[in-house]
Amino acid sequence: MKRKILITGATSGIGKATAVLAAKNGHKLFLSGRNQSALSELCKELHAVGYFAADVVQAEEVSQLVEEAKKDMDGIDVLLNNAGLGIFDPLENANLADWHTMIDVNIKGVLNVLHATLPHLIESKGHLINLGSLASHYVFPNSGIYCATKHAVFAISESVRTELAKKIRVTTISPGSVNTPFVEQTKNNDLLDQLRPSFAAGMPVEWVAQQIVNAIEVPEGVNVSEIIMRPFRPEH
Repeated sequence: MKRKILITGATSGIGKATAVLAAKNGHKLFLSGRNQSALSELCKELHAVGYFAADVVQAEEVSQLVEEAKKDMDGIDVLLNNAGLGIFDPLENANLADWHTMIDVNIKGVLNVLHATLPHLIESKGHLINLGSLASHYVFPNSGIYCATKHAVFAISESVRTELAKKIRVTTISPGSVNTPFVEQTKNNDLLDQLRPSFAAGMPVEWVAQQIVNAIEVPEGVNVSEIIMRPFRPEH
């Protein structure tokens, strides 16, 4: 069955790769991100139904986004709640503003989009997909607050699944390192030099996108509640 999918953070990384694959598989797409020109280009490239530039931190913009998506697609079957960021630093050196930014985007942003979209997902007996991380389950050095935000994302997913298990599907996608520019928002240059090789050796975004689309396309009687992915580097 072809789905009507709203994707946040659609212009790069996992969001873009998922949009490309979902479009290839014939699903209807409504795309969102902060970069208007990139959204316009991607919408044309993928023949998406529409797009709306919005900052997930701004609740009024999110409300407009969701209403546009519902109107243009005549409903919303799937939300890929993908927008997020990480700024890494040892706790003792960290900038408080960076902590607030991660909380604003990774928690409040997720909640803003969820709150606006949830009634439509219930109406369509739809599917919520939140982008978690291995950091939803583990705490890593120099990334404690980021890990806290991703623990929150997992808890949000589980709360929706627990309360609305008979009304919508809920999936958390929890990848380990993925080869994207994700780490580049880190301002600590020494730490950035340490992190870049690990992310460069991470999974291609297409691998994560494939699992997201797989979760969307399962039979009607199945809900994939979480997918945890790690890079696999066998010894030679």
